[in-house]
Amino acid sequence: NHLHIFVDPNPHAKTTFTERQRLFDTPRSTWDDFDKTLMSPGAAVYSRAEKSLTLTAQIKQRFSIEQDQLTPTELINYLLKAQVDLIWNGGIGTYVKASSENNTEVGDRANDALRVNGRELQCRVFGEGGNLGMTQRGRVEFC
Repeated sequence: NHLHIFVDPNPHAKTTFTERQRLFDTPRSTWDDFDKTLMSPGAAVYSRAEKSLTLTAQIKQRFSIEQDQLTPTELINYLLKAQVDLIWNGGIGTYVKASSENNTEVGDRANDALRVNGRELQCRVFGEGGNLGMTQRGRVEFC
């Protein structure tokens, strides 16, 4: 979301469902409220306000990242291009465009630095629960 980057390199969906439901049902909760004992080894909740994030060995290995530290924007960029089953875009912002588009055409300056092209996505599914996670041409390029 706009506050945190939640990264679990080996998530256990069944184990954490109740905790995710608790957060959903708790007004004004954030990923920082997640019970970290339920996360897999090496998982982390990073603040997007930090200047630099120290990555765990598990996160580096899972997402093929060589650097020990990244900015929040750099980490999000890696995650958007990660080989995963699902990317769930549940928030506000346009994170994917077509390679034929420029950031000015997208009209979301706040996310220019982390936006990727549709052909760079390696996920099987990009779920748009939020508003305009992809441009229309970005959707076509991804498909």
